Amino acid sequence: MKEKIRQKIADFLKQPTARVLDDALLTDLVPESFVLVELVIELQEEFGIRLMQEDLKGVKTAGDLTSLIERIHQATIDGTPPK
Repeated sequence: MKEKIRQKIADFLKQPTARVLDDALLTDLVPESFVLVELVIELQEEFGIRLMQEDLKGVKTAGDLTSLIERIHQATIDGTPPK
């Protein structure tokens, strides 16, 4: 799942997957904040999840975003609230 998310982020940003490392700051990968919003919308649609603003507050890196999406996606599948 993690690699699929990384690939989706890379494709959306037209960047090589090798650039979307866990420690890569989103502010370095995404030039404009509206592009980040578009990326989040795209990821929500792709993985059938809903990310709330409060979910995104601590997200700083590609790894943070990937982990969040994995966690919420799994919770959606399991039918349990995300942790």
